[in-house]
Amino acid sequence: MSLSKEEVYRTLEQLPDDDYERIRIRARTLVRGLVSMSAEDLIQETFTALLGQDRVFPRDVDPVIVVCNAMHSEASNLRSREKTGAIDQHVEVSEITNADEGEDTVVSVVPRNEVTPERIVSNQELFSQLTDSLASEPELQDLAIAWAMELRGQEAADYLEWDMKVYEAARKRLYRRLEEVKENIK
Repeated sequence: MSLSKEEVYRTLEQLPDDDYERIRIRARTLVRGLVSMSAEDLIQETFTALLGQDRVFPRDVDPVIVVCNAMHSEASNLRSREKTGAIDQHVEVSEITNADEGEDTVVSVVPRNEVTPERIVSNQELFSQLTDSLASEPELQDLAIAWAMELRGQEAADYLEWDMKVYEAARKRLYRRLEEVKENIK
C-alpha cells in the first residue's frame, strides 16, 4: 500500500535535516556524469515525481530509502535519455553567420567529450591497482568509500565511527597508498 499525495507531502516536509543531508550526499553521487543536472535538481525532480505520484511511495518503507531509490531511477532515466536522445549534450554547436543575409549560415560543431579509449583503459588500470592494493586492509577500504561519498575530516570519522586519531592514521596510510599506485602507473 502506498501513501496518498497528502501523506507524501507531509512525510517529505517532515524529513529531519540529517536525512535530507543523506539524500543530498546520494544525489551528488548519482548526478555524476549527467550533463545538465545538479544534485539539487535531481532531488527536486524526485520530489516532484513522488508528489505527483509518478513514483510509488510505499507506506512501510523508510522515507530516505524511498527517495534514494526514486533518485536512482530518475538518474538512470536521465542517463538513458542523454544516451539515446536526439540531442548530444557532449557536442558544442555554434552558428556563424555572414554579414550578408543572402548567404548561407555555417554551423560549426566542436566535440567537447574528451574521453578517449586510452583514458578509459588507463583509469581502469588505476582503479584495478588501487582495489588490489586495498584488498587486505578493510579500514582503508572503508575510508576510500567515505571519501567517495564526499565525506572528509570529522564528518568521515563520524560516519565511520572512528575517533580522529584513527581517522588521521588511516588517512595518511591511504594517501601513501594512493601515491604508490600513482607511481606504479607512470
